[in-house]
Amino acid sequence: MTTDAQSISYRPAIVHQDDIVQGDTCSFRVTLKDENDAAINLTGTTANMEIKRIDGTLVLALSIGDGITYTNASGGEMTITIDASETAALDPEYTYKYDVQWTNGANIRTVAAGNLKIMQQITD
Repeated sequence: MTTDAQSISYRPAIVHQDDIVQGDTCSFRVTLKDENDAAINLTGTTANMEIKRIDGTLVLALSIGDGITYTNASGGEMTITIDASETAALDPEYTYKYDVQWTNGANIRTVAAGNLKIMQQITD
């Protein structure tokens, strides 16, 4: 995954797959829009991301204030950042599964999901 924020629009859940180099910081942006292409206001809502091994073992959990930031809540935009120290702990040449869930009251929606392949870092 590049170090620049990547954009994902919501309409409906998007599957996003990419490679992450072990020890790199990676970041991507999720923008939630309704069926009329209008931004969904994120104020008062929550978001979570989990990365798991294929067997379901939780490896990393992110939440608002801990890896997930509403960078423009009224514009429907959140940024998810996985720090270099967190990717350094992931096994290289291994594929993990992940999803990002957005919660608005009693409604839960998966807004991004897929696989993350970890590539070994060469430069220390």
